[in-house]
Amino acid sequence: MTTPIQAANDSVATDCGYVQAALRRLDDVPRSEAVLPEPPTLSELEEALGERVQRRELWEGNWRNRIYRLELARGGVAVAKQLIVGTDAKFQCEYDQLGRLARLQIPGLRVPEVLALLPAKRTYVMDLAPGKTIPTLVWDRKHSDDVLKACELAGKILAGIHLPWMQKICSMPVDTLARDLAVTPWHLSSREEKILQSAFERLAGAEVRMGRVYYDYKPANFLFEDGELFLIDPPGVLRQGVQLWDFSIFRNFMRRELWRFTLWRPFDRRRAGIRQAMAAFEHGYLANVGTPYPEPGLFASVVRFFELQRTAVLMTLQKQKVYAARQKMPLAGHARLGNPLANRITLPLLEIEKRWLFRQLARELPR
Repeated sequence: MTTPIQAANDSVATDCGYVQAALRRLDDVPRSEAVLPEPPTLSELEEALGERVQRRELWEGNWRNRIYRLELARGGVAVAKQLIVGTDAKFQCEYDQLGRLARLQIPGLRVPEVLALLPAKRTYVMDLAPGKTIPTLVWDRKHSDDVLKACELAGKILAGIHLPWMQKICSMPVDTLARDLAVTPWHLSSREEKILQSAFERLAGAEVRMGRVYYDYKPANFLFEDGELFLIDPPGVLRQGVQLWDFSIFRNFMRRELWRFTLWRPFDRRRAGIRQAMAAFEHGYLANVGTPYPEPGLFASVVRFFELQRTAVLMTLQKQKVYAARQKMPLAGHARLGNPLANRITLPLLEIEKRWLFRQLARELPR
């Protein structure tokens, strides 16, 4: 059920135009180092928390966020997350999502408690969540059995999120999706153009759930501990679209993790465990989301299509990173946009993935 507050915020949500949104991301990047927000000081953190902070250290950081680890005088540890690129509205939205997700009371999902807000620095402080991310579990031989449990639980939780967020069931919005993919800065072969056109035609009749989407529902955004998943990165923007996008995102990242594992450990039998975990995620979702949409005959094709759209988004963002580095924009410095060489290598890898996805989509489209 949509609350009045949700309805008001939903009016600013994007609607399936994820590539177009990615193209606009560079508009939010400051053109001067001077306008980047300063880190929160110890005195500011102490005033907001109402207690003394013994130590503040930068834990992680990228072009969008800074994550600080705070050691409290009483002995506890907290985390401060600062939004670098974005607006006050985006900061408020991300903070609000923590409360909304907690109020859903989904079994197995834990949401960190917000301890303090520093709006002037676009920073909020929250509990330090325990556990390991799902990608970490994949590579950790001691905890490899937890991968299957965590993925199945992730599927159940996603179903629990989607049900109250669903607004309607309707035909797949292929016209909107076609316009979005049309602005992707990629080159399609004549065969890929035919496959894409065929996908639009054959998936037009697929019935899908429309409503709010989590957008970045990926394994690295959750920590697994004692049979529960702890959320560590809530959505920063409200988005509307086909909810199966979230399912595709999770599966896309697990498939990539399987590829990496196969590359570095080609003879490790745990590869089969990763495939089983992906199947467990699908089972956890479908067993708890109710009537499956789209129908089973179209399900694989729709999921693959959204994996392709996700790759289009990543290619768009990656080209923006390269552009920012060439323009010597402030966020390109200090490795915040990643290693320049790695950024250049990533584009050819995404091109390989794009070609693979087109081949898979061609095989999976209904005849």
